[in-house]
Amino acid sequence: MSTINERVREVVFWLIGEGVARSQRDLAERMGYQVSSFSQIVNGHVPVSSKFLFMLCSQNPRIRRSWIESGMGDMLEPEIRDGVIRIETGTLDDSELITETSHGCKFYRHDGEMYMKVPHVPYAAFGQFANLSDRLDPTTEDWSEEIYKVDKVGRGRYLSFEVKGDSMDTGSRDSFEAGDRVLCRELEREFWQHPIRFKDYPFWVVVFDSSVLIKQMIHQDMEHALLTFHSLNPSPEYADFTLSENDIRALYYVIKKKPKEVDYINF
Repeated sequence: MSTINERVREVVFWLIGEGVARSQRDLAERMGYQVSSFSQIVNGHVPVSSKFLFMLCSQNPRIRRSWIESGMGDMLEPEIRDGVIRIETGTLDDSELITETSHGCKFYRHDGEMYMKVPHVPYAAFGQFANLSDRLDPTTEDWSEEIYKVDKVGRGRYLSFEVKGDSMDTGSRDSFEAGDRVLCRELEREFWQHPIRFKDYPFWVVVFDSSVLIKQMIHQDMEHALLTFHSLNPSPEYADFTLSENDIRALYYVIKKKPKEVDYINF
């Protein structure tokens, strides 16, 4: 079996080959390392740290950190295009279907990993006040589906949204860039009268009037049934705002983000 340093080098060469970085020097700078320090780690002269692995894997969401650490499985997550996971054995539909929930979510197992296929909202979850549709009914729209890697079968109503606008974009990995897709679970209205765990689940898709927005929830006024939302982008145009629960049609908390796909070469 290869060593962790050999696997790190394989990832480095793959990233350069994919055009993520022009060279090892460029990749080192992207990861925030001095070229000499980067070279020592890659060549095995300095132990591979958890921080280094985090920064390396953050260069492309398909890189499996577990493979770098253990050598088990594949180096990359299956490629996702047009809502279908492309794998050597075929498509996701060729994999083992574990279950399909009453809300239309399908769970598959492939190569020891679990994947979830959920309805994808055909209009965007804007990071600003702009959306002409106020419908969230998959039974009346020709909805597509999106695929996310998950740890277990989940119950409840899940939806996938696409982010538009830049109100939640700070340029950091943890913010939301236009084109990102997010997996969300609905918080049923009956639970709004209880303390919402917004510190555990900070980001929400909130549906009200004709708007579908992704925001950070920062305060709940239970006495007056009010919820306050915040934009990560500090621009003055994106001020905090408060909504009455009576004006909110639906709330979905964000579980995970799938960064937008970037083509460096157009075929």
